Amino acid sequence: MRNIKIISATTARNKWFELINWVNIEKKEVWVKRRNKIVLKIYPGYVPSFEDKEAIIEKTRGILKKRANLFPYQEDKRVIRQEKNYLKTIRKWLIK
Repeated sequence: MRNIKIISATTARNKWFELINWVNIEKKEVWVKRRNKIVLKIYPGYVPSFEDKEAIIEKTRGILKKRANLFPYQEDKRVIRQEKNYLKTIRKWLIK
């Protein structure tokens, strides 16, 4: 049998942080009732294993390898030219 707390909506509102700790630390479920109906179920989150994390990283690397430019604005010559002109203008102001 799973350990489930079934509480009223008012109690949930008043003891919200205790419920979060119950779910997060104890890895138990909380069900919230309002007018004798279950309106909310809070389950503990899924903690990925080390293998899952490695698979996610590899997928991300594969996606990034397919893209030509990760930061396309750095390759835009117009933007680079505007930056250089801006810096020249600032240097002129500093010299005067």
